[in-house]
Amino acid sequence: MSAQMFDEATTDALKVCHDYVWFEVPEFKELPNAAVSVFPGIIDENSITIFWNVMWDDPTVRAAGNCTTIDGAVEGFEDYSKMD
Repeated sequence: MSAQMFDEATTDALKVCHDYVWFEVPEFKELPNAAVSVFPGIIDENSITIFWNVMWDDPTVRAAGNCTTIDGAVEGFEDYSKMD
């Protein structure tokens, strides 16, 4: 995989995960875009795991987790704040 393809794939995975957290997770839908941060994590041949966090003060929201993307779609989602 070339560096350019790697950057594009990672950028796409970051966007997909960000949008999933912001639009699909009910607790975060009403928060502004700035509340959601994403950064690359584990990258292999088939998937990219993105780490995310949500921090906002009105209302106070703190959460973190990861999502795994495969072929441009979220295939796994984990919210660490909901784990026992």
